[in-house]
Amino acid sequence: MRCVGNYLIDEDQLRKADAIFVLSGNPGDRAKEAAKLFTSGFAPMIICTGESVPTLFEVINVKMDEATLSEIALKKEKVDSNKIEVIHEGTSTREESHVILRYCKQNGLKKIIVVSDKFHTNRINYAFRSIFEKGGIEVILRGAPSSGYKEDNWWAEEAGLLMVNNEYVKLFYYYIHY
Repeated sequence: MRCVGNYLIDEDQLRKADAIFVLSGNPGDRAKEAAKLFTSGFAPMIICTGESVPTLFEVINVKMDEATLSEIALKKEKVDSNKIEVIHEGTSTREESHVILRYCKQNGLKKIIVVSDKFHTNRINYAFRSIFEKGGIEVILRGAPSSGYKEDNWWAEEAGLLMVNNEYVKLFYYYIHY
């Protein structure tokens, strides 16, 4: 079972970069990892992406997107608000890859760290690498540990079962469509 989960993890050796990007989807865990990298000096700024509004917020008529939630989580982790930028675009990993690529080209970034869940890094690799290499931009993938389950024992918690299942379905979808 461990191998099934490990296949989804594709992290790179950390190196200093021009910026850290936090993908939408899990603002608590991802922002915490990004804040740790920022505080450790791996990059001078953090950029949050994502335009989707979580369903629960829509129910209570709150129009707060995932990029904003990541920004709030970063501030909670004591990251200086002047070092955080928010891009209210992207509803999928694929869309966010294009949003981030455009931002990098417009701002002259040559090396970036992309933070998401550990089990999301294989699909990020698939969605990001080729288009960023063509653009001359190096991508360093970093997975945030989950607060809902342990990656090396993912099958013991419902959240881990759901994450692994969803990631394999999404990875299959990406292989077929991209």
